[in-house]
Amino acid sequence: MYSVYSRKTLLGLTFSLFLTHAVMAEQRFYPSTNQSPMIVGKEEFKENYLSLAGLEGVHVVTRYVSRSARKYKITDMPADLVKQIDNRLGAAGLRMLDAKDVKTTPGQPTLTFYPGYSIYGTDKITLPENTDNKITDRIDHSSSQEFCRSTIWASFFQSATILRNPNQQFKFITWGVGDKSDVCENRGAWTYNAILKVVDKFIADYKKAESEHEREANLKTVTNANEVPKSCTQAWTINQSVFENNETRINEAVKPILNKLAETATRCEQYRYIIEIFSNQSTNAEYNRILSEARAHAIKDYLLIKNISHHRLETVAFSAPKPQTSGATEEKTTDNRRVVITPQL
Repeated sequence: MYSVYSRKTLLGLTFSLFLTHAVMAEQRFYPSTNQSPMIVGKEEFKENYLSLAGLEGVHVVTRYVSRSARKYKITDMPADLVKQIDNRLGAAGLRMLDAKDVKTTPGQPTLTFYPGYSIYGTDKITLPENTDNKITDRIDHSSSQEFCRSTIWASFFQSATILRNPNQQFKFITWGVGDKSDVCENRGAWTYNAILKVVDKFIADYKKAESEHEREANLKTVTNANEVPKSCTQAWTINQSVFENNETRINEAVKPILNKLAETATRCEQYRYIIEIFSNQSTNAEYNRILSEARAHAIKDYLLIKNISHHRLETVAFSAPKPQTSGATEEKTTDNRRVVITPQL
C-alpha cells in the first residue's frame, strides 16, 4: 500500500511527465530546405502587395471580359482596352507578356480579369412600385427602380510553395482587387474604366513593393543598439569599431549591438544570418585572412553564448580587403574594418 507521500509523489511525477509530453507535442516544424526548420505558429506573413516585388512583366488575361460583353450584349465598351493596359504597364517599366513569354518568366506572373453582370439576357431588374415583400421594404415606392449589378475582379497568379511541402510549387493568387456598380447605363464604359483603375492599383502596389524591397536590400548603418532593425529581413552593417586594430577581442561598446542582434534572431526564428567580416588595407592578405577568421569566430562564439544555434549562423571572413572608403586615416580604416549582417530564409 502506498503512503500518502508516495501517492503524492507518484501523482506529481505523472503530472510532470504529462506536461512535458504536452509541451513537446505542441512544438511542430515545417519541412525545410535549409538547416533551420520553421516552427509551426512562428510564421512571419507579409502583406500581399509585397509579392509584386521583382516583377519583370505580367501576362494580362482579358478574354473573359470580351466574352461577357458578347454574352450580355454590352456594346459600349471601348475597343482599345488591351492597348491602354499595355501603355500603363510600359510606363511603369513592366512588359506585357504574351502566352509564350510568360512560360519563360520567373513565377509565370498572370493578372486575370473576371467580370460579372446581373441576370442572363437582361440589362436590368425592374422593381415594382408597390410591394409588401419585406426584402424591398426600404425601397422608395414613389416610382419603379432599376437595379443592375456589374462587377470586376482581378486576380494575380504566380508560382509559389507552401510551408507544408516546400519542395513542390503551385500557382497561387497572391494579390487581388475588385470593384462594383449598380448603375444600369453605360455598363461597358464602367467595366473599361474599372479595369484600368485596377491596373493603376496593381502598378501602385508594384512600385510600393519595389521601394520596400530596395529599402530592405540596402544596408542600414547601425551605430548603437537602438538602431538595430526590427524587421527580420533588413540587412545592416555595424558602423563601429567592432575590433581594435589587429585585435580579435570584441569591443565593449559593440556588445549591446550584438545583444540586440541575438534578440532579433530569437524572435525571427525562421531566419539564418550571414555575418561578413571585412578588414582594412593596413596589412597583407595572409595576415588579413587569419585575423578576419579569428574575428568571425569571436562574433559567432558570442552569439552562441546568447543561445543562437550554430546552424543559423554563417560567418564569412574576407582575406582580401573590400574597402568602402579609400585612405589611410584612422576614421577610414575603421569604416573598412566592418561587420555586415544579412538575414536569409
